[in-house]
Parts: sequence; C-alpha cells; structure tokens
Amino acid sequence: MVEKHDEKGGPPDSPLAHLAQHSGHGLTIALSTGLFLLAGWWVDGKLGTRPLFTIAGALLGAAAGFYSLLQHMLFMPRQKEQEEQEKRRRAEEETALGQDVREDDAGKREEGGGAGGRSG
Repeated sequence: MVEKHDEKGGPPDSPLAHLAQHSGHGLTIALSTGLFLLAGWWVDGKLGTRPLFTIAGALLGAAAGFYSLLQHMLFMPRQKEQEEQEKRRRAEEETALGQDVREDDAGKREEGGGAGGRSG
C-alpha cells in the first residue's frame, strides 16, 4: 500500500496522526518527570536527604518535558516556516533572474542577427 503525503511532503493530516503526535508529547513529559524523580529518589537514598532531591528531580523533569513540548509545538514550526519562506524567496529570485537572462539573450540575438545581415 502506498502512503499518501500532503503537498508539503509530510504525512497526511489525519486524526490518527495528530493522536500519535500528541501522545508522544505526553509521554515525553511523563517519562522525563518520572526519570528525574527516580534519579532524585536515588540521590536522596544515597545522601539521606529525602524528599529534597526527589521533589527537585520531579520539578526539573517536568520543566524539561515542558521545554521539549514548547520546542516541538512553537519553535520548530516557526523555524520550518522561515525556511519555507526563504526557499520561496530564492525560487522567486531565480525565476526573475532566469527571465532577465532570457530577455538579455533575446536582445543580443536581435542585435547580432541584424548586424550580421547588414555586413553580409
């Protein structure tokens, strides 16, 4: 079966694709919070400072998860949009440049053809 893509070359804009994307973001927050919480719990066990590092680890993990969420939801789309705008601008410049070159070539052919006809 052939996978369909939208005009930007990305996956189709289906509810299942959105569910997978948002589930991934939720798992990122949960896993980072849980892993940092466990690391803090382990440090507290070694130092005997329970619950200081457990709480600090949970907060740090949650902050890291939310930063990852912000990066994927806000920063990356802006960067992609800026890259697309730059590509469009370059394509427009190349198109305009190509038209200028064709016009110059046409003008040179007219000048060269007219001069060649007179001198012969």
